[in-house]
Amino acid sequence: MKTTVNGAQPDVATSSCWRALKLLAERIRDDSGPVTSCSLLIGEDPHVCVGPESLAAGDGWPVTVIVDPATQDHLPALVPGETRYLLDELIVMRRLADGGLPAAASALIELYVPYCLASLHARRMKRAFTVSHFAQSLDGRIATRAGDARWIGCEENRVHAHRMRALCDGILIGAHTLRTDRPALTVRHAEGSDPIRIVLGGAGDIGCLERAGSSAIVLIGDDLGPSSAQVEHVVLPRTNGRIATTAILEELYRNDILSVYIEGGATTTSTFLSEGNIDVLQLHISPMIIGPGINSFAGPSIQSIQDSVRFDPHVYRSVGDGMMFVGRVAS
Repeated sequence: MKTTVNGAQPDVATSSCWRALKLLAERIRDDSGPVTSCSLLIGEDPHVCVGPESLAAGDGWPVTVIVDPATQDHLPALVPGETRYLLDELIVMRRLADGGLPAAASALIELYVPYCLASLHARRMKRAFTVSHFAQSLDGRIATRAGDARWIGCEENRVHAHRMRALCDGILIGAHTLRTDRPALTVRHAEGSDPIRIVLGGAGDIGCLERAGSSAIVLIGDDLGPSSAQVEHVVLPRTNGRIATTAILEELYRNDILSVYIEGGATTTSTFLSEGNIDVLQLHISPMIIGPGINSFAGPSIQSIQDSVRFDPHVYRSVGDGMMFVGRVAS
C-alpha cells in the first residue's frame, strides 16, 4: 500500500484523519454486528473498513485498530507504512506497530477511536453510552461564584469538545446550565453535524437552542416548556422526586440516541456519576487558580477515602496549555 502522502503537511494529515474518524463512527453505528477490528486509510481520499478484511489500496497512511484482543493473531500481515493499535480497557490505545503516521494524526487516533465505537457499547448495555466533559481550574472550579466560566478551557479544548459533539448522537445538559450559560450546543469549531440537544429538568426558555441550529431538541422532565416542531418532550417517572439516570439513558437508546456527551453542570454530571452511568470521564485541567467558585462535582461528603470514586484505567493527554484526564470509573 502506497504511503507517498507521508510527505504532506501535518494539517493535511490531521484533517484527513478527522474525516476518516467520522466515517468510522458512522460505519460502526450502521453495523449492528460485533466488531473485532477496524481499519482506516488516512489520506486525500480517506476510507474505512470494519472487520479483518484489508483496506483497498490507496494513497495514505494505513491504520488498523484491534478491538478484540483474541483476534489479533488472525489479522492480515502488516503492510508497509501501517500503524497498528490494540484497544485496551475501552480508552487505552496501545501502539503495536509504528508506520510513520504523523504525530498530530496519531494523537487524534489515540484519543477519538474509542468514541467511534460508542454504539457498540450502547447495544451491549441497551442504553446510551455516555462521556462527560468538564474544563476546570487547578483548584477544581468550573466557574467563579458569579458563574463566569469563559474561558477556563483553552482553544484546543474547545476544538476537542466540538469534535466530541460531532462524534456523539446527543449532547446533554441540565436546566440550570441552560439558564445560566445560554449555550448553543452546536458544532462550530470542528467539521461535523450538530448533535441532538438534550435538556434535563424544567427547561424554561429554550430560544437560545432554537436560534442556534436546526437539530432536534429533547426536553426530559415535568416542566417541559413550549412545544414546536423542533422540540420533543419526554416525561419519565420519578422515584423519590428524581428521574433515574438509567431510565433516561434507556429511553434515549430506544429513540436511537446511542451516544451522549454530557457537558454539565456539576449537579447533572454528579448524579450520573453517582448512579454509575458515566462511562468515560474527561476532565480538562487548565493552569489557573480561581479561588472560591463552583466546584466540578456536587456529590455528598464522604467519611473515608475508601469511599471515593476511583478510576481504572485512566490516561492523561496534553491539550493546549493544559492537560486532560480521561478515565473509567473503577468497578
